[in-house]
Amino acid sequence: MRFRWQWTACLIVGLFPWPERPVAAGEVPVRASTQRARLTIPAGLPRYEIDASLDLSRKLVTARERVRFTNRSAVATRELVFHVYPRYKMKEEDRPALSKTLEVLRLSPEESMDAEGRRINIDRVQVGGQSAPFTFDPDVDTVMIVPLARPVGPGEMIVAEIDFNVELPDIWGRWGHHHGLTYLLNWYPVLAHHDDQGWERTPYVPWHQPWHQEAGHYTVRFDSPEGQVIASSGRITDRKPGAPGRQVSTIVASPARDFALVCSDRFEVREQQVGPTLLRVVSLPEHKANAEKVLEYAAEVLPLYERWFGPYFDDEFEIAPSFFGWNGNECSGLVLLDDRVMRVPSSGERYIDHLVTHETCHQWFWNVVGTDGYAETFMDEGLVNAFTAIRLDEKYGRNAPLINWGKGLTWLPTIGREDLRLSGYYGWRARGNNGPVIQDIKSMGNLNALFSLAYDRGGKVIEMIKNRLGDERFFAFFRKIYHEYAFETFHYADLKRELTAFDPSFDWNQFLDGWLVEHKDTDWAVEHVKVDAASDNNTGVRSVTVELKQSGEMIEPTVVLCRCGPDEIRVPIWPDRGSYDIPGAHVAHVPKEDRWVVTVQAPSAPSQVIVDPDHALLDSVPDNNRWKPEIAWRFTPFMTPLDESSQFQSYDRTSIVAGPFIDQYARGGFKIGAQRVNRWQATVWAGAEPALREAIFGGQFALVQFPWPHWSLGVFYEEGLYNFYNDKRHSGGRAFLRYRFLETSSFLIDDQGFAELYFGTGNEFWQGDDGRPVNGKLNAVGGRYRLSTLFPYWDPVQGFEIDATAEYGDRSFGSAATYVRIAGEFGVVRPIPTWSGEPSKSRIAVRVYGGYGGPDTVPLFRLGGGRRLRALDLSQDIGSSVWLSTFEWRFPIWRDIDQDLVDHILSVRNLLGAVFYDVGQSYLRGEWNPVVHGVGVGIRVDAILFAFLERASLRIDIAQPVGVGPGRSPVLWFGLNQVF
Repeated sequence: MRFRWQWTACLIVGLFPWPERPVAAGEVPVRASTQRARLTIPAGLPRYEIDASLDLSRKLVTARERVRFTNRSAVATRELVFHVYPRYKMKEEDRPALSKTLEVLRLSPEESMDAEGRRINIDRVQVGGQSAPFTFDPDVDTVMIVPLARPVGPGEMIVAEIDFNVELPDIWGRWGHHHGLTYLLNWYPVLAHHDDQGWERTPYVPWHQPWHQEAGHYTVRFDSPEGQVIASSGRITDRKPGAPGRQVSTIVASPARDFALVCSDRFEVREQQVGPTLLRVVSLPEHKANAEKVLEYAAEVLPLYERWFGPYFDDEFEIAPSFFGWNGNECSGLVLLDDRVMRVPSSGERYIDHLVTHETCHQWFWNVVGTDGYAETFMDEGLVNAFTAIRLDEKYGRNAPLINWGKGLTWLPTIGREDLRLSGYYGWRARGNNGPVIQDIKSMGNLNALFSLAYDRGGKVIEMIKNRLGDERFFAFFRKIYHEYAFETFHYADLKRELTAFDPSFDWNQFLDGWLVEHKDTDWAVEHVKVDAASDNNTGVRSVTVELKQSGEMIEPTVVLCRCGPDEIRVPIWPDRGSYDIPGAHVAHVPKEDRWVVTVQAPSAPSQVIVDPDHALLDSVPDNNRWKPEIAWRFTPFMTPLDESSQFQSYDRTSIVAGPFIDQYARGGFKIGAQRVNRWQATVWAGAEPALREAIFGGQFALVQFPWPHWSLGVFYEEGLYNFYNDKRHSGGRAFLRYRFLETSSFLIDDQGFAELYFGTGNEFWQGDDGRPVNGKLNAVGGRYRLSTLFPYWDPVQGFEIDATAEYGDRSFGSAATYVRIAGEFGVVRPIPTWSGEPSKSRIAVRVYGGYGGPDTVPLFRLGGGRRLRALDLSQDIGSSVWLSTFEWRFPIWRDIDQDLVDHILSVRNLLGAVFYDVGQSYLRGEWNPVVHGVGVGIRVDAILFAFLERASLRIDIAQPVGVGPGRSPVLWFGLNQVF
């Protein structure tokens, strides 16, 4: 059910009333309440005292940190080991992979890649009041080692003092300052995890959270300019004036897994008392509507998690915005939501609910119950992913739409929450991937693998534990874990041991290792259904026999559902019980074949039979769970590329969508698209292509991940029905076999890396093809190779592009001419160097393109076009061979516009300009045509759809031909993204 938001009347604690309105900047009162110890706090946790000063004019934090380390292990240590994460500096060889990750997050490297790095400077270290040497690990340079003059034995204590400063770059990330907001996450030297094996030297991984550290007691005195409103991991217990125009806030977090802080003089605060916990939502003024929803959702989940697991660990919990690029981030006592999330349209409220539900749950499993985030990411992300799904299933229903469009907009594309959650996992598997869930982040290699393994597969494994234990025992087990591992570290080995002790009747080690280490699967299938005639014509009762087949190695208990009109008959399948009877049904097991035969007395003929109807299992082939195929279909009055993208389809059935369309190739008309995600795609359309003044119809079909993972086999064809130029040279298509080695994350552009063999027919062999302006149909065999490292795709900061094709046509193929056609393009984009050494916001783009064809009497190339020589239109200059060169200066006109339109559905981020020079020449029938020079200017509007869903540059170019005689008018082009 949906919960109606209510503003809860604020309670009175002591003599101070909680405010019932947003609190303006500088008005936040001090909360001097003391924490009630409701969980057992281990003895000997580290203690941190940090005196920090924020200098906004210099974008610098200067700090002195005093750390008391108590050796809780059974072995002595001769060193202290700290993580100093802001010391991270990106290696040049890591730039492409990190750029690709940022592109997936719809961020430009200019916005969020700190190429300079080394933002922390350690000035001095003292141990026991004496100056101490320190070094950085040569293998893990974000690890600082402080050798000790004497060993610290078990139970002994030592104090270290560190003077340091942290630079705050104007870059999205964990530490920085952007748009008046200061963010400090993982910003101070923190003790590495220490146990009987010594110090854990885990590396920093910038694209996730590799934290493995003990909880500690924090007291932070933060000196900041007056008016700065602070959200942090702790409670402000004191605030007093500092130097003129400054304030000093004392913040206590005791204990906490880390200490994070954000502050701004633009923050507003909303508060609500939820049981014993003060809930504070801090936001910017432009976040008002979504801040109120965040408060509502957090007030729902706090008492829910307390009921499921146990009491929240502190008296205060805060949620605040930040600029870090990923959508949500857990810190101790604090959840940070990306600025873009706080600006999603009202139709995205359920996504905000999802994030608040997920990140808040980390206060129980990550903050209190600690994990090794580097080596065992599943131990918090898998658990939290499952708990989030359980809560949202109860609230909205399984697979409820994640985007809930308002009245009049329900025709827009949406995606079920479960479809989104599992389509990525099944797509990752379809590409031939597998591997253990229990492995470190670097071994996983990228976000896609991490999400598929630790989050998606891991989360479903936790739900399968619930499927076996039942709700009551499931939550009883995790309540036990929460209390017994409070402020300790919960490892995978602990999970196996504790689950076995909790339920010794089942082999949990085999279950967990099978799913999480050995990557075994389950596969239930409805193989056959037999429906007998009614035994009683009056009642319609009849016998229904269902044959189930299990083809996986993990034989999980499940349910068979017979849907008989308004009635649903559920038969539990308990594999360990062999053959058995239940009221109204008999289950017979055929052991040698791993087959079960279920006989049901049904009130009428079933319309559908499903195994695992509640999707409790991670079935390796979900298609065969149904007796009869089901189709997800819809009609839309305006079909966009989003409607056809795999991210907006059902993960376990065929999807069909139809409606009028306009696409990225400037075509419009009516289209019908059908696909089974990761299996096949089919589309047909009819309409017009205004740029060619042509009526068209066409279609395409492709088998994806076929005949091998990363390959596809398909056909494409488009026919020009009528052309106002009487130009019959815009029809054609191809049959192709493609290997995709660098897939795009965009809904709008082609793969960024592929090799393809094809048989082409007509004049234009693929969508966006420049064409072969021959009077007559060509037939040819060919090959194409493309590699683009231009990141991000909507407005490249740097990188290169290679595109090459070679084809051969022959009259024996039915071609109008026997010919050879070879074309190649190389483009490169680089930022313009600056005298200061700071990264430039302007870029130079250079391209060379050449095409050779023979015989020279056959026109095989167009020189002009929106992506070629922009001073010519498509029909003005053709040749058997061509060459072209482009020099383009791209520069910012207005950066950080950040204007949201249409209820935040569309956002304008930047306005960019371009000045370009194209020069080229064509060759035909033994003669070179005159060299054509084209000069032009362009505008690029950097726009974002739905806060972070898709990003593109809307391109407008106008170019004037030079040196080709009088009377030539400028040519205007529209398109998406940069030309290269």
